[in-house]
Order: sequence, then structure tokens, then C-alpha cells
Amino acid sequence: MSQSPRVSVVMSVYNGGSMLGPTLESIAAQTERDFEFIIVDDGSSDASPEVLRSFAGRDPRAVIITQANAGLTAALAAGCDRAKGEYIARQDVGDRSLPNRFARQIAYLDEHPEVVAVGGGCRRIGPGGEFLGEACRQLEPSQVTQSFLADGVGLSHTVAMFRREAFEKAGGYRTQFRFAQDTDLWHRLIRLGSLAEINEVLFEWGIDIDGISSASHARQRLLASLARESYDATSRGESDSAILERAEQASWGELSVSDSIPRNVALATAEHFIGSQLFAHGDHRCRPYLIRAIRHRPFWLRPWAKLALSFARTKKLVECQNR
Repeated sequence: MSQSPRVSVVMSVYNGGSMLGPTLESIAAQTERDFEFIIVDDGSSDASPEVLRSFAGRDPRAVIITQANAGLTAALAAGCDRAKGEYIARQDVGDRSLPNRFARQIAYLDEHPEVVAVGGGCRRIGPGGEFLGEACRQLEPSQVTQSFLADGVGLSHTVAMFRREAFEKAGGYRTQFRFAQDTDLWHRLIRLGSLAEINEVLFEWGIDIDGISSASHARQRLLASLARESYDATSRGESDSAILERAEQASWGELSVSDSIPRNVALATAEHFIGSQLFAHGDHRCRPYLIRAIRHRPFWLRPWAKLALSFARTKKLVECQNR
């Protein structure tokens, strides 16, 4: 690794020991070799520290930072403060970067100096290793940027690569945003250039029930809205200090009843999401997810309908095979 690598990969870990192996190996297997891998252990109490020490012993590009638990935003800020690369690449525990990810994103940023951050397509993988689908966007940078401003659909944080100089000029991650720190960052980066997305699957997103049913989603939506308010206020030449105070409260304070999502509803929604993805591919493994969604919300009709249709589809297939 050179003193100033092309890329600084930044990842935060909090009690992710059981999922670390495939993620770490996906970074080690990149075709682009000139990078440093900064991993912030955010106060883990599981086997994560041992896994990280073992990995660092095998790969000298790994830089391990240990801190008391402070949350993802603070961990990423600490990692980016140590970054020396021309570009910063994000990575999340539980996800896998495909081998050509860094090479493709470096080439794109080299060729498009007007672009400050670039993402890529994703392949969704279920809790049991099920294929849930792929998503790519064939859009020009101006379209990706305008789409973000119009409907809030930015780059997937875990596959983003951005220019370190632009990141620092924009002010980096703001600790007032415990969640939606990426949405806040994209809003400030687009003052310096465009967002872009490579129309190619570059990573695998490992979806688990706990992740998509987390109670933090309500805070994330609220903070994303405040990030947009901050952008609008500063675009008008106004101070966003009061908005940042509200973001601090939304990050760490109590949520109102109207902003909270009941645990059973969150779990049902998560199970239904995965079941629906499998159902769309004709995969009978959708049934356990749909059944669990029904158990959490017995009177929700959507999982009932998909479950019935999955059995009807199987029956029809058997009848056709017996003719």
C-alpha cells in the first residue's frame, strides 16, 4: 500500500462478528489493490475485535481504530478523519463488494471530474442466502442528482465512493444526524458536483429482519426530512442552526407516539418485504416469511393474499406436469 492510496475504505463495526468474515474477504478480493481499509470498532462486546485482529494480521492494508460506542455517524467521521486516499469508499458489515467494484468506481471518477460521488447497482440477498433481486439505474449524473432532489432517492451508502477533497470541503459527516447521515452528506456534496450511479451490480446487500424492522427507521425518515430542510434553508442563504438543533433532538431524544412504529408492525413489514421479493421470483421459500408476517399482523390482507397465491401457483404447476 502506498503512503497515499487511491482509495480509503471506511467501515464501522458494532457487534457484527458473525457477519464480518464474508464482508472482509470481499474487500481483500478486490482487483484494485491500492487501498487502505480503515475499520472502526465502535465499542463491540462480541467477537468482532478478535475477528478484526486476525484479519489485520493477514492484510497489512487494514487499519483498526477502537473507540467507545458512539454510533455509526461518529464512527464514520473518525474513520474518514484518518483517511489518506484520493477517494473514500464506504462499506457496511453484512454486505459484500463484488471484486471489480473499486476498479470500476475509480475509473468512473477519474473520467468524470464533475462527479463528486458514485454508487452502483445492488443484488439483494435474503437472511437464508436467497436471491431477492437486483436493481440498477441507467441514468446520467444530472438525472441521478435531480432524482435525489425530487424524491430523496440518493446513492446507496454502502456502495458509495466519493472524493475525499469534496467530502472535507462539504464538512464531512455531521454528528447531529445519528441516522440519514448519507442523505445529509449528499445534500451538501451536490453543491460541489453531481451524484452518479454505475449501471452495473457492484455489491450484494445482505438483508436481515432485524435490520429492516429496526425502530430507527422512524428517526431515519425524520432526519432525512431535516437534512432536506437544512439544504433548502442554506440555499436561501439562511442559517440552519435551528434545524441542526432539531436534528440533534430527533437523533437522541424521545420520539412522539405519532412518529413511532409498533414493533409488531415493523416485524410484519420486514417479513412481508422479504416474502414478497421471493414470491415475485416464484420461490416457494416466500411462505415462511409470509406466515410470520401474518402472525405479527393477523388482519393484514397482503401477506394472506400472496401466501394463498403461492400455493395456487404450485398446484397449477403440478397439474401441468401431470398432464
